Amino acid sequence: MSQFDATEVRLTWRSPLVERLRQQGALRFGAVEIVLPRSFGFCWGVDRALAMVEDARREHAGRPLWLISSIIHNPRVNQDLRQKGVRFLRGEHAEPGAWDRLSETDVVIVPAFSALVEDLQHLAARGATIVDTTCPWVIKPHKRTLKYVKDGFTTVIHGTVGHEETEATCSLIAHEGGEYLVVYSLAQAEVLARLIEGGAPVEALRAALPARAFSPGFDPARHLRRVGLINQTTMLASESRAIGDRLLAAVTRRDGASAAAESFRDFDTICRATQDNQDAAQAVADTRPDLYLVVGGYDSSNTKNLARVGDAAGVPSHHIEGPECLEAGFITHRERASGKIVRESGWLPAQRPLRVAFSAGASTPDALLGETIERLLQLAGESAAD
Repeated sequence: MSQFDATEVRLTWRSPLVERLRQQGALRFGAVEIVLPRSFGFCWGVDRALAMVEDARREHAGRPLWLISSIIHNPRVNQDLRQKGVRFLRGEHAEPGAWDRLSETDVVIVPAFSALVEDLQHLAARGATIVDTTCPWVIKPHKRTLKYVKDGFTTVIHGTVGHEETEATCSLIAHEGGEYLVVYSLAQAEVLARLIEGGAPVEALRAALPARAFSPGFDPARHLRRVGLINQTTMLASESRAIGDRLLAAVTRRDGASAAAESFRDFDTICRATQDNQDAAQAVADTRPDLYLVVGGYDSSNTKNLARVGDAAGVPSHHIEGPECLEAGFITHRERASGKIVRESGWLPAQRPLRVAFSAGASTPDALLGETIERLLQLAGESAAD
């Protein structure tokens, strides 16, 4: 990791059980087999961000240390940072008024998702020391959007409106005088494609997307003449590819094949770790386990998309935050269709032998995954010590 040593981070969140599973891929505990994909959990960017926080705690000991918001989308990790004395400027644990009281005595950490241009300008104006943990994979789409703006292209972002990474990208585009449009799904991209082809009214696009999905003053007649696609780095890669193909087809139908090369650009900005985790999760889902549990924060985009992999394979799958979500008769999980956190019964198959696959989001520590596996085994009448 070049100048950042993540050894302390890894040891803090290690799990002997997960390490055994990582080495072997699958282990049997009595009548229950636990399977893990070849790639899951903490990614390089998360390791780097948390290592930088530890470096900042040592280098700036005695000074107020703040996070703009969650360092990553995992409640356990953010709770650990609060216990170490890191304070929050925004979000559930924000200290009222702290944002406007910052001064040169304060140290502010920019999360791995990056930050709004306006926020960075505010921090600079207040004289705060900035520790920027922005993941290099997040910087990649930023650089691409700057080229799009320079060349007169509107940026279409396959991402989630309101997600910190996408918000930061939109802020950068607007600051540079560019235009953007955010589509979350292939269904939303289809409405956009039909508008580009001339087969759908502007009102249909406005109705399909939230108001914040458009740059201020967005005019489809002017701003869809030349479009360039990027992806929020944690989206489902297969869907991003399908969206790119559909938009290219729409521009080609409108402009012709030769002219389309001048009016449409596509650049894959999916994080490599996200892609690896999705591919590995797909490989395990294709083996048809009896149950697939994906562990990670409910706000974590890459974790949500890992759970969708199980759905696509027709495997019973649930997105849970940790061991507290598993009970003898009930499971608390994030429902994919609605995004609601629901509590349901009948989640644990009764048959034995039982084969259960797990995966974990890029911001999920091994320790949390290990505790969740141990809880599953306990509820299934087995022990991790077997």
